[in-house]
Amino acid sequence: IFERWLRRHRPMLEVYPAANAPIGHNRENYMVPFIPLYRNGEFFKPSRELGYDYEYLQEPALDSFQEFLIPYLEQARQIWAWLVGAAVTGGIVTAVLTWLILACWKKRRGTSSEIQPLLTESEDYNNISYQSN
Repeated sequence: IFERWLRRHRPMLEVYPAANAPIGHNRENYMVPFIPLYRNGEFFKPSRELGYDYEYLQEPALDSFQEFLIPYLEQARQIWAWLVGAAVTGGIVTAVLTWLILACWKKRRGTSSEIQPLLTESEDYNNISYQSN
């Protein structure tokens, strides 16, 4: 399992903690009770660098891009209904929230006669004409 993880992620040695790990688990601590003594960081290498290889972990050559995509397409085929349902539900929720926000904004922004001031400023009062056309 560790070898698969190393091959998939190819981490650098600096990823292995140099400090603040549980006692005996830092990069420079010795592996106990193994003899001869080796540091933990020395085993943070793929097996190929240590001189051996696992046959069952050898990476098969991909013949085409299609073979690379097949596992992902199979997963997408299994969950497509859930994805469509989530998209539709999200669209409906977004539309309802947008409608509510716009309705509240229009209601608050509306200028009705009840909101208009009853008295005008003295400068405006002189310019008002009460004659009708």
